[in-house]
Amino acid sequence: MNYYTPDDAQLKLRSTRFVRRMFAMRQLGTFLCFLPILSVLMEMGRGAGLCGLLFINAFIWPYTAYRLALRSRDPTGFERKNLTLDAAFGGAWVALMALSPFPSVIIIAVLISDRYSAGGWAQLKSALQAFMLAFLLVWGVEGAPLLINFSARTVWLTLPLASVYLLALSVVSHHLTLSLRQKNRELERIALMDPGLKIPNRRLFERRLESEYLRTHRGEGSAWLMLLDVDHFKQVNDTYGHEAGDFLLAEISALLRESVGLKDIPARFGGDELCVIVRDADENSIMLLAAQIKQRIARLRLPASSTFECSVSIGIAPASSAASIHEWLRSADEALYRVKRTGRNDVHIWRAATQES
Repeated sequence: MNYYTPDDAQLKLRSTRFVRRMFAMRQLGTFLCFLPILSVLMEMGRGAGLCGLLFINAFIWPYTAYRLALRSRDPTGFERKNLTLDAAFGGAWVALMALSPFPSVIIIAVLISDRYSAGGWAQLKSALQAFMLAFLLVWGVEGAPLLINFSARTVWLTLPLASVYLLALSVVSHHLTLSLRQKNRELERIALMDPGLKIPNRRLFERRLESEYLRTHRGEGSAWLMLLDVDHFKQVNDTYGHEAGDFLLAEISALLRESVGLKDIPARFGGDELCVIVRDADENSIMLLAAQIKQRIARLRLPASSTFECSVSIGIAPASSAASIHEWLRSADEALYRVKRTGRNDVHIWRAATQES
């Protein structure tokens, strides 16, 4: 019996997407190559058997390669081998066309662009080696023919390959670039969020703290820093267990997200300390917000105890009175320490005029 993890499923999905994308591009490429190659072969008077092989390569091989890749244990790895085999086919057909200049140059240019886009230098190197090996082998067997002239028909039939395929390759590459950017942004967002509390972590908090401090001192608004410390949090862990402590922090975090404004930034400061960067508030509104938060936190209960009562100590400092980001943070911390020193379960605002601590 086979067991698949979520990572296995994601890997399989990515591999399948890669194979399907290559299948679509292979179908388009072999069809567009079929036209100019057939034109040159007809002008050279080559037999129907060779034209039949060209038809198989153009219309049957793409589907065959697709099915073989999907059925393999490693679809991505198998498909990369198919891409190398495609290059070998390309080298053989360039040799059979006796190096007819216009279609040969376009086919080589398309091959280089496509393989580098699909797998970087490693894929391109493998493709070029396969191309040259097949070309030299077939060209030598054919007696090293060289066809310098080409007809207007061949030129017209080569133009779609030079334009349509490269346009399609550009569209696919652009789509992949946008997808990669979105994934990178999502990964960065995840890296900057506390997974348990679903609020920004210390790293993102420090970024936002700096931006809000600079915004305030440019005269573009105001900002307040509110530090919250859960009173006697260690006793919660010791009495009810760490799961209860985690539950309590998660509930308070959810409460903060609901209580603050859309432009305000709740975050985890560290341990059992949470914080909120409040934008464009005055002293009255920041005190009202702190009182509302305290009241809502006081109504929280633990699943293990309906009589449990939670309280928090809150220290607040404005960005406008701080000479630096560190001083702003230190002022809020001093305000919080004052609440703890005078009995906890209260709110205090640091004021520069009186240098309270």
